[in-house]
Amino acid sequence: MSTVLWLLGPSGVGKSTVGWLVYRSLDRASYVDADQLGLCYPSTADDPANHRVKSAALGALWPEFRGSPLVVSGFLDDPAEARRYTDRLPGADLTLCRLRVSRAELRARFLGRGWLTGAVEGVLDRAEVLEAAPGLADFTVDTDGRAPSSVAAEVRKRWTA
Repeated sequence: MSTVLWLLGPSGVGKSTVGWLVYRSLDRASYVDADQLGLCYPSTADDPANHRVKSAALGALWPEFRGSPLVVSGFLDDPAEARRYTDRLPGADLTLCRLRVSRAELRARFLGRGWLTGAVEGVLDRAEVLEAAPGLADFTVDTDGRAPSSVAAEVRKRWTA
């Protein structure tokens, strides 16, 4: 069985940065940013986040990752989206970790990127959707005011690869 850690949360919470740091702390591991798997546009109206494309791509890569820990970062709204991916990862021992940040800090981080600033309200709305779905993740780690290395260390401590 292969262990898979999926880091989820809104854009700007630190999924990719923390995911990369967790990956770097493991031996013989792999890392995938789900957003990179779905860079196929235009997306369809019934799947604007390209979850079909991303889950199919991850499923196609799965035979290469089996047998070693896999760290994935990517946004998920609900358990149905998570199942779309897990159905394509036979034999995976999946752990979902939600990264959380306060609304004020999320706004500052997102705007601090300096691009797509007009999307900040949508990002904040998606963060609220995650707050309303507390059973989505196996555990949650707060990132407010913390260095990514500190968050990654906590995630690593709470997840057994």
